[in-house]
Amino acid sequence: MRKLLIEGVVIFTSIIASFWVDNYREKNEEKAILTDSIITLGNEISMNIEYTKEHIYQVKNLKYMTDVILDNFNELTLEKLKRTHDNNPFFHSIDINGKTTYVKQYDNDVSIAWMFRGFLAWEPADIFFKSMLNSGKLLDIENDKLRVEIESIYTKHEERVNGLTNGTKAYSDQIGKWFETKRNKYNSDIDLGIVFLKERDQNLKNLLKDKNAILEGRLVDLEFYLQSLQNVVSIISSEYKSVN
Repeated sequence: MRKLLIEGVVIFTSIIASFWVDNYREKNEEKAILTDSIITLGNEISMNIEYTKEHIYQVKNLKYMTDVILDNFNELTLEKLKRTHDNNPFFHSIDINGKTTYVKQYDNDVSIAWMFRGFLAWEPADIFFKSMLNSGKLLDIENDKLRVEIESIYTKHEERVNGLTNGTKAYSDQIGKWFETKRNKYNSDIDLGIVFLKERDQNLKNLLKDKNAILEGRLVDLEFYLQSLQNVVSIISSEYKSVN
């Protein structure tokens, strides 16, 4: 009887130990998967740091161009516009490898108009963040500081930058409408640069002033966004490693 009892205890203990080992292994595997996910998110955020630095450079140049237009509005020439962009470019293309090339060849038509109405699209990478959000992995991050910082990037900071980018585009569209309306007064072909020289008025200047105010706020929020990105990368690289 005693032997059977001992054997039963041994079997029961073995089963419990087996469950504990399996549970321990499963938790370790889940923790490793979460760590890998955090590191991958860190790599995506690291890419956004470089993208944001380049974007800030472009927005600063766009604002500088707008300042030059406003400060020299009545005597501004097309050549001065082109020289200003040569030294402070924001027209650009991005190749399949992600390399940015600045465009410094202009006509007197559409190129000139876009020096007035440029807005610069805002397109940071967020595919892996959305994957973590949809899978629930974001909520599994036990580091409260890291989780809150990540959430602030994609809610508070990114949403504010998105809002101000859309605000810039709204004024860009109005400026584009100004050029279109003024050009349609003529019964023959005319470049948009010549339209500006002939038709510049207070209405256009007011639109540029309002756009400039939004660009100023956009730069402030981009700097906050960049700082938040850098904070997250710092935490991940020190507590989870990698990040390029």
